[in-house]
Amino acid sequence: MKRIGIFGGTFNPVHSGHVAVALKAAREHRLDKVLVVPAARNPFKEAGGNDALRWTLVKYACAEHPVLEPFGFELERGGVSYAIDTVRKVKELYPDAEIFFIVGEDSVEGLPRWNQAEELSRLVKFVAFPRTRESSTEIRGLLAERRPVAGMVPPAVADFLDAKGVVFDFGGVISVSPRNDSWPLYGYCEKLGLSRAAFDASWDRFRAGWDAGEYDFSGLYARTFELAGLPPPTSAQLEELWRLDAESWVRELSGETLGLMRDLKAMGKRIGILSNMSEDFHRRLFAGACAGYRALADVEVISGIERMVKPDREIYDLAARRMGFAPGELLFLDDTEANVAAARGLGWRSQIYKAVK
Repeated sequence: MKRIGIFGGTFNPVHSGHVAVALKAAREHRLDKVLVVPAARNPFKEAGGNDALRWTLVKYACAEHPVLEPFGFELERGGVSYAIDTVRKVKELYPDAEIFFIVGEDSVEGLPRWNQAEELSRLVKFVAFPRTRESSTEIRGLLAERRPVAGMVPPAVADFLDAKGVVFDFGGVISVSPRNDSWPLYGYCEKLGLSRAAFDASWDRFRAGWDAGEYDFSGLYARTFELAGLPPPTSAQLEELWRLDAESWVRELSGETLGLMRDLKAMGKRIGILSNMSEDFHRRLFAGACAGYRALADVEVISGIERMVKPDREIYDLAARRMGFAPGELLFLDDTEANVAAARGLGWRSQIYKAVK
């Protein structure tokens, strides 16, 4: 029988004490996993707000610990968060599991006042823990005074909270990447005689040149087809390739990323966009489809306009200058490890981030 822990809270923000409690509960009660559940609105506390930021920070806080799993049920549902509803959902997902509900010692006396407390006590075993040294209230106070909170929160969380500016990639960060095994572009290229392996080889060889403004979209696919021993695509084929390739990158934009940008902006942080993106893509698609994201950005650095690309140092240096901060005061979010590693090597805070719908 699986043993599942539920650890709910406002997590505004999540801190090292929260992580320590969840890990201690997992260890002492031999839990298979602990679901870390940010509340939409705690019935006994003021609204947490900053939903996108709180959720993002919980995900990063859990990432280093396989036994911890972010569980977004309450945020997705919205409204007042009652433990009984979350427990019923967990029982639905894990019908044969033994459920342990992790609470603070200062909440134990109030348990009889919880919504449907009698049923809740039949469904779970309560695990009480003492108040931690760290305090979300204290951390919010330090942040309001523009003071660092490193040491009180997990390192990745500190990157978000202590950075003065946050810079976002586009593809895979603002846009949900369409590049997967079911990408319709692959099937269309195969009909034209371009295999998946040949396409991937051309991507590695030529995509950066398109992003850097060395050639336009037609030049990209002329080179792609030539490498595979094929004649260049016709105008009609290029039109379809644009639809299946370029347009697919703005088809699914991440509402979660947009919310994160808004929350960070509301904290007073400068927002930037740093993307490997061709000039024609920027002009024809990005400028209009991503207007809401661009409106939040203080700085925009586009490779095809600047004629430089990640992971080369020059584009990071340019972005830092325009943001107006030293690299160590900036957080860069990208879905590609090479780009994240390059930023880290130049002194930036940097994290892998992958867009979801």
